[in-house]
Amino acid sequence: MSAGGEIEVGPATEDDLRRTAALHVAELPHGLFPRLGEGFVRRWHRAHLESEYGVVLVARRGGDVVGFLLGTTDRPANVAWILGRRRRELMTAGLRALLTRPALALGFVRTRGPRYARRLLGRAAVPARVASRGDVPEAGFGPIAVLEAIVVAPEARGASAGTALSEEFLSIVAAAGGDRVELITKAGARGAAGFYERAGWRRVGSHVDRDGDEVHTYRIDPRFVRTR
Repeated sequence: MSAGGEIEVGPATEDDLRRTAALHVAELPHGLFPRLGEGFVRRWHRAHLESEYGVVLVARRGGDVVGFLLGTTDRPANVAWILGRRRRELMTAGLRALLTRPALALGFVRTRGPRYARRLLGRAAVPARVASRGDVPEAGFGPIAVLEAIVVAPEARGASAGTALSEEFLSIVAAAGGDRVELITKAGARGAAGFYERAGWRRVGSHVDRDGDEVHTYRIDPRFVRTR
């Protein structure tokens, strides 16, 4: 699909991943994975590209990638797929990155170590929702789709690339039979709450994440979103 005759959105290819990883680290540095560096993020994006439950979209202008979206049509199934097929690769890449980042490694051990260890060893159940803590209400929906990241390069902002990416993702989820999409965004100026609220997303909860920041959880039913 296109936005204003300039932005075209479609599935990412392997050749796009170096650019999507660079954008992710530079423009959305929140959380652990971006701080592990572009090499790790590129592997994370590739795992989504290869998974039948993963979605990686790119926005192009003049042939250049100026934005991307990372998501999944079924979060628990996608996490299980990645752990079943890419666990060793991601664990090795993550450990290598931590060894060259002592301060990050210390914070990882303190805030995330036990949980990640249990998951990588296959001893932890995959959470059923985006937020592991907080007041997000549950309901009798089907599999939970998650918009994990959406990034637009500074030079392409204002051209509706973010809107085109999110609408295409919601169309993919709806076509897959999904009836709920969730996301988490930072509260305040560091997040994108205004963007999602204008697009019809509903805030359903808030909590403090493992980095000590307040974050909001948003939800939308993709079946009732009108796309261009």
